[in-house]
Amino acid sequence: ARRACAACMGGRGIPNGAMNWPPLSSQTSAALAEVLRDCVNKKPKDLFGHVAQALQEKSGLGADEFERHFEECMRRPRTYVLEERCPAGMDPMAWVPMRYNDDTILLTLQQRAAEITSEILSALPVADMKAYLDRLCIALPEMMYIRSSPSEPVADLRATSPEELAAFQAFRAVYVGCSGSEEVSFDDEHVELSFLCEALCREARGSIMEAARSESVLEALLVLIMLRALGANEGFRRRFGGGASSPPEQAALYAIENEAAALPSFQRLSDEQKELIRAALQAFFPADVLISTEATPAHFLKAKDCLVPCPGAVDFFMCALVVDHMVRCRAALVRDEVVDFVKLGAQCLGTLDKHSAPRAYEQFLKKRAERHSWRIVRDDLSLKAIVRLCCFAGQEDTEAWTQMLAAVEALPEQEQEVLKTELVRKDGCTDSPVYFLPGVAKFFEAACMNQALGPRPALLLLTRILKDAGRHLAGSLQPNQRMVTVELPTCAKRAREYASGGVPFEDTHFTFEGMASGGAVVRLAGDSV
Repeated sequence: ARRACAACMGGRGIPNGAMNWPPLSSQTSAALAEVLRDCVNKKPKDLFGHVAQALQEKSGLGADEFERHFEECMRRPRTYVLEERCPAGMDPMAWVPMRYNDDTILLTLQQRAAEITSEILSALPVADMKAYLDRLCIALPEMMYIRSSPSEPVADLRATSPEELAAFQAFRAVYVGCSGSEEVSFDDEHVELSFLCEALCREARGSIMEAARSESVLEALLVLIMLRALGANEGFRRRFGGGASSPPEQAALYAIENEAAALPSFQRLSDEQKELIRAALQAFFPADVLISTEATPAHFLKAKDCLVPCPGAVDFFMCALVVDHMVRCRAALVRDEVVDFVKLGAQCLGTLDKHSAPRAYEQFLKKRAERHSWRIVRDDLSLKAIVRLCCFAGQEDTEAWTQMLAAVEALPEQEQEVLKTELVRKDGCTDSPVYFLPGVAKFFEAACMNQALGPRPALLLLTRILKDAGRHLAGSLQPNQRMVTVELPTCAKRAREYASGGVPFEDTHFTFEGMASGGAVVRLAGDSV
């Protein structure tokens, strides 16, 4: 009788919708309810013994007869269906944690993931990309949190949610970069899964993603992609990620530490795989902020602190950056020099185990400058600032770099000093805080492309923003804060649309709007919020 009771209790926590157990009879349900109510009222010391005795009495059988009946029931074949998709009408964020709450079931997920990694690394091409994505959604059941139709197979890619489609494109990018087949096509019959950035794809299939061509690392990379997609979803952030305003990577890390049951795919990984993922999430920044030098030495320092202590994490991090960049550039023809900058960034990040973060970052600037026969020496803060400004503008012809050099040198001395201080001397490592300026690259690119504007007005407006940012943010900085984010979301649009006449561009009025995560957003006069 005790074994019967223990067997019943062993299935606790598994909902009727997750496993299709045969339904209980009304008589059995009523008897169980009465026994459980009695337990609540009496609070017996031997709970199992009390329940077993009560169930035996309800059965009307003697102890020996009850034992024989139990043994007979145990010998009967019992079948149930483990559903692979969240049933229609159920909340995936409630269903998945209950469905995948058992070590044996997690082992099934691990086996499915192993089948997929083997398929990717195989010399045979994947014949049906939708079927490949569908198998991934079953092997990574948390994908149901962000799928538009979690109870259905992958079908119409045009009907997917934004985060779902981004994850599918990243899964396809992993296949393009890691497949063992020589017949991989960058195009796909589904335009949403095609990659026009052929030069970047070829480089990914070369040395950059070599580290991901082992089943263990590849499996961790697929889980990382899924976690970043989850973190980008507002519903996931609200439920499991620490709040709607959490950045995607921070939301994923919060869920890992505080909502373990919601992430069965992460829980089933080895400790080494988990550490790779944690390190990559902590250090993550997109490749385009590296290429444009919006990234600062403080980004390199964080990468060094998070990645270097974890064996293989730097290479794993670069695989993640390249996959992310392939998705971002999927519909664009990427120039060869941009691919070179991705490789250069990987090389400089790869030196973090030997060099300090400022030194590795300086090497990146030096290599960029050498393409135009410029030579940076360690103490030349002015030239380093100019190189960053040239990288902001995104123009790789030497004439454009020479024009930026002339524009900076023609600025008043005070403005030149602001640029040297805020773009170089303050690096977030030896002098803090450094400003991280998302949007500044698109701003300078638009300004330099607009013949009515050019670099000088943009430089003057930027120096005003940098000077005022120090005064505005002084009271909100944390002790020893290394980096402060100052977003420029509308400067590019304003520079692109600027025409001569009216208020000079450099005199555009602006204000700072605080962000919940810290830092500020620059609002230009006339911006619609």
